[in-house]
Amino acid sequence: MEITLNQVDSYRRWHRTWQLHKLDVRRIGVSRILNSGSLVLIRSVLFSYTLGVWIFAIVFDIQHGEMSGHFAYFTHLCYTGLLAYLGASLIHTVGFWRCGGEPSSFTGMARTLQLLHWLLFESALVYATVVTTMFWGLIYKAQIYDTAEHRWLNASVHATNAVCIFVDAAVGGMVFSAHWTHPLVLAVVMVLYLVLAFLNKAINGWFVYDFIDYEKHGWVVMGTALGIAAGIVVVYYALYGILMLLDRMLPPRFTTELLLSDDNDEHNIKDKEPNTIDTVLNVHSV
Repeated sequence: MEITLNQVDSYRRWHRTWQLHKLDVRRIGVSRILNSGSLVLIRSVLFSYTLGVWIFAIVFDIQHGEMSGHFAYFTHLCYTGLLAYLGASLIHTVGFWRCGGEPSSFTGMARTLQLLHWLLFESALVYATVVTTMFWGLIYKAQIYDTAEHRWLNASVHATNAVCIFVDAAVGGMVFSAHWTHPLVLAVVMVLYLVLAFLNKAINGWFVYDFIDYEKHGWVVMGTALGIAAGIVVVYYALYGILMLLDRMLPPRFTTELLLSDDNDEHNIKDKEPNTIDTVLNVHSV
């Protein structure tokens, strides 16, 4: 695999700050255990089900006069993010499959969009884990869900959501970054959501979740917010470890070539001819 100087330059300094140059972009379209065609089928099923639930949830809230507060819930925001990730990954996997593993729609994307897709995958997996755990551990009350439709919808956005993203992560080839910038973004997003929840209280007069009701719990809410942010980081690195272990046991089905290592690429650029870099590092995973 030959790497041109232009390819290296396309990873600008801020991209490298986020360790984007360490992500093998082919991971988006490959599987650990299946061929690309089978991965397209799996992701099509996951996306179709998630899209159906997303539409049903909106229709359900419209019918019950609750649509005004629909996107005030972190659950529905996370589910929308999950839908966006599954839809984007399906499109890129189809492109990868149709090109026979050659550069596809994802490899040709702007670096910033590649970074956003990577963060979208990480957020979908982390937030699905947090939402599912917190809902069943802190929020769930059986009597609230009095119809079969409501119970199915509740299970879909608080349980099946985690199943969908974990299946995608296990079958696909994506991994997390070990760099602190990634979990920091996810923690900051969580804090920003709490700000949104407080704005909802100020505008609409009600709290989305009882445990952030500062009128009832006082300064304990501040500790809760910090605990949730810290929990996001802990969950992130726990999932990072799981994916690394999975990557070692079931490596993605492509020739494991990494563009450049963070430590050696600048030296390689200086030592080689101006237009090419012939040496690549053969590694098992990013």
